[in-house]
Amino acid sequence: MRHMRVRPMSLLAPVVIALALPSLAPVNAATPTAGAPDSCAARVRIEATDDGYHAWADNPLPGPIEVRLRYRQRHNTVSSPALPARATIPAGSSVVVAAFRVADPSRPVDFDLILDSVPGNPSAQPRDVTYLLPLTKDTPVMIDQGFAGSFSHDDDENRYAIDFAVPVGTAVLAARDGVVMQVIDRYPDTPRNNPAEHRGAGPADTRLRNANLVRILHDDGSMAVYAHLQRGGAVVAQGQRVRTGQHIGWSGNTGFSTGPHLHFAVQVNRGMRLVSLPFRMEGASPIPSDSGASVGEPGQRE
Repeated sequence: MRHMRVRPMSLLAPVVIALALPSLAPVNAATPTAGAPDSCAARVRIEATDDGYHAWADNPLPGPIEVRLRYRQRHNTVSSPALPARATIPAGSSVVVAAFRVADPSRPVDFDLILDSVPGNPSAQPRDVTYLLPLTKDTPVMIDQGFAGSFSHDDDENRYAIDFAVPVGTAVLAARDGVVMQVIDRYPDTPRNNPAEHRGAGPADTRLRNANLVRILHDDGSMAVYAHLQRGGAVVAQGQRVRTGQHIGWSGNTGFSTGPHLHFAVQVNRGMRLVSLPFRMEGASPIPSDSGASVGEPGQRE
């Protein structure tokens, strides 16, 4: 009997591979994760070798990702390196994360693998630059929530984010040059806007799971996230190079949202976790007082 199962866990994913094999035998390549948002999730391929198996991680994105391979359970299996194991995978590339062999060839192999992945290179060294306002000059600028906002900007991933209160269908511009690393634009608007229903909804990755977004990779390894876009609202494609001020999408009210707005953050990968960075933004009003920060100060401009 041979069994392989691939199940999506979250955006950019843990991917689960379950193997139950009576003996060493060829294993078919794992298919892409079913239901992964716009094929953005890292994928695993298990290949038979002369003395065991190799676990390959495939990166479908036009930017680097970091992966962590770990056991969910195992029997009669030895890996090299020992799991959990990490690897950084360049854009559009594949890497062997671990090799596996059977500890006792007279007994069957039975192990489950989970692959976690995070966009970005953990060794990125972001520069201090000033970002362009991601809205057209004639769009009124109102900030609903700023740095360290108590509603949802209270974790590492979103601490230095800005929520611009704009109507659905507002043009969103690139705040800095870069390459479009990720596009998700299939989710409908949030049906209700009751803040009480959103509080305590879980960690940031869960809150934003159904949010349409565009992620742009900058040449210093940092990434700008433009989130809560309307369904079908991206006007750029993965792998496309964009310039500062270029139209990239239309704002919406998707995912963890209590009302139409644009969520903007600059992030880096800091070892299998996304961390937001403080930044300056040209043309933005001061961030609300609960954040204790401001934008619009002078700085380097790209």
